[in-house]
Amino acid sequence: MTVTATSVADPAGQASMTITVKAISVTVTAPNTTVLFGQTQPNIVAVVSDDPANKGVSWTVQACGVSDCGSITPTATSSGGATSYTAPSAPPASNLNVTIVATSDSDPNQQGSIQLLVPAITVSVSPPSATIPIGATTASNATPFTPTVNNDPSTKGVSWTLTQGTTTCPNACGTINQAMTASGNTTVYAAPAAVPTNSTVTLTATSVADSTKQASATITLTAGTVKLIPSGLNFGSLKLGSGFPHPRKTLSETVTNTGGSVLNITGQAITGTAAGPFSITTPCQGALSTNLASGASCNIAVMFEPLSVGSFTGTLSITDSDTTSPQQIPLSGKACNRFTPCTQGTEFRSAITENRIAAVPSPTGSNRVGTQLVDLVDATRSDPYLANGVKRELLVRFWYPAAVGKNCTPAEYTSPGIWNYLAQLEKVPAPQVKTNSCRDATLATGKHPVVVFTHGYTGTFTDYTFLFEDLASRGYVVASVNHTYEATAVEFPDGRLVKSMVGNHFAHTLQLDDKSTWFAVAARVSDLKFVMDELQRMNSSRNGPFTDKLDLSHVALAGHSLGGVTALLGSEMEPRFSAALSIDGVIPGSLFGTTGKPVLMMFTGRDPWDEDTCRLWEKLQGPRIALNLKGTEHLTASDAVWLAKGAVQAGPEGMEKTVAAIRDYVAAFLDVNLKGSPSDQLLNGPSADYPDVEVTTTTTLPCSKAKNVEK
Repeated sequence: MTVTATSVADPAGQASMTITVKAISVTVTAPNTTVLFGQTQPNIVAVVSDDPANKGVSWTVQACGVSDCGSITPTATSSGGATSYTAPSAPPASNLNVTIVATSDSDPNQQGSIQLLVPAITVSVSPPSATIPIGATTASNATPFTPTVNNDPSTKGVSWTLTQGTTTCPNACGTINQAMTASGNTTVYAAPAAVPTNSTVTLTATSVADSTKQASATITLTAGTVKLIPSGLNFGSLKLGSGFPHPRKTLSETVTNTGGSVLNITGQAITGTAAGPFSITTPCQGALSTNLASGASCNIAVMFEPLSVGSFTGTLSITDSDTTSPQQIPLSGKACNRFTPCTQGTEFRSAITENRIAAVPSPTGSNRVGTQLVDLVDATRSDPYLANGVKRELLVRFWYPAAVGKNCTPAEYTSPGIWNYLAQLEKVPAPQVKTNSCRDATLATGKHPVVVFTHGYTGTFTDYTFLFEDLASRGYVVASVNHTYEATAVEFPDGRLVKSMVGNHFAHTLQLDDKSTWFAVAARVSDLKFVMDELQRMNSSRNGPFTDKLDLSHVALAGHSLGGVTALLGSEMEPRFSAALSIDGVIPGSLFGTTGKPVLMMFTGRDPWDEDTCRLWEKLQGPRIALNLKGTEHLTASDAVWLAKGAVQAGPEGMEKTVAAIRDYVAAFLDVNLKGSPSDQLLNGPSADYPDVEVTTTTTLPCSKAKNVEK
């Protein structure tokens, strides 16, 4: 509210002051956000701010999609008082996300919440496979298998069964010496005296606490004397590309002679038409030809070093004196890059399915958050993807500090049409996501600095909602641009669903050639200039929702992945952008000149200081800071870190801490360079709050370890 005093003698003489009546806010914290079934998490605390009545809060457990979501005791506390959450007594069928809500007793419209995870039991077995000979003359045909059971506070361990297909095995397919073992305690499998009709046996460990949770090892029985553990080598997925040079992984194959005489190994080689990335780094006993005594073992180390994106297969072939020679061990591995994330696969889909009911992490600022969509048409420019004269149309979503009273219409995370299309592509049910934003709420009074955001290649403009809502709660207006015909899909207000013309990550149809990606960057830069024109128009209009509320002298351009390089180039080409943020962005190379504008570069989980990054660093002549979030990956900076919780690497400190780090470092950079705040300690070096974030400042010399850097 503004209070103005006007002179009675001279009405032209005035003075005024602004009075802020703060809304009540509720913040909820917990010592631990993971609670095992049947266990209790005490000391969940709600702090109520700006409540002179000091009435405290009422606690509830939000519906979580199952009948038993656990309970809270007590159900009412004062501000700063603690309650305890008790998880369901039975193990959940899948990871259970439970939201604990604290509602202000003075103003029931004001709430705080925290999400707790009740993890499902998981079971694994090691080794996952083995080729075991029958009729051996030594005891080495007996093989130990070890179960690992996680998230089981009852510590009941596993029961073991042998099957062939769906049929329980008779003794003809082998025996196990213990039918039940604790987690970490082995059972020993002994092969039968003869190869059964079906030579494949499945050894299954079933959780005693939850019989729906199992893991299996596949055993292949042979008539020879060579035991192989495991039966195949799966290298998983490795990252490559800019910042991930020559990734490699080495696995070991153990060869055991179970016969009574010497096994003569005469050859070890990698075969297969797609076996290029695989190589033997350490052959059996360090030689291409070796004799393996009865009962002896040796290890063969195989390295996977892909140079391009794709799926690769090969075979480790061992030639020896056994009747089953050559021994054939299948090899498999995948390679991905920043445009094709490793996590988009079975694990990613499983996490989305398990987290069907999710909530955007609560923002940390003092403002309520509003959001609205604006449909813009550039009458001066034809759409570059259509080339038919149709004018370029963009959908922009805003998040901003809101003047919200008692009425708040909860905003959707994204439209039903987009959810359904993405779910169809990913072959998962569409999740239900709760946001912290009020749809079409009134923008708070005053002028607010602006952050314009450009998403990752074929992403969408809501992919970073956890960051946008937080920035809005701290007083920023965020304008996130959906780049039509490149974004996976855009649903315009009239219901038109416009899909990507360059493919998408989900269907693995992405066009990753230089022509496609740099065309996209050029189109984006033009989009962003147009958006700036529109922001100026909306700010100067007479009666619009943004009239005179945008501080367009302080605008940052930010982006992730391909949006990161767009942010750097856009800030160089457009003088109205006063700072740039590149979040795990592509390095622009020679296209980028020099700039004196403040720049924040954030990298996820890799050593970024190769020659290209060092050349870029030298071109940043103004305030500059680089962050490396150790133990994370490319998608960590997006909503995938919480929406697909468990499938995206969230760093050693966990998802909540990494989300807080991204929010706090971005806000600290913007506060200094857009709001003129004093330098934040986070920007000056290592922080005890975020020990896994490596901070590089203007004065440090990160490129001393990069050789032959061209200045």
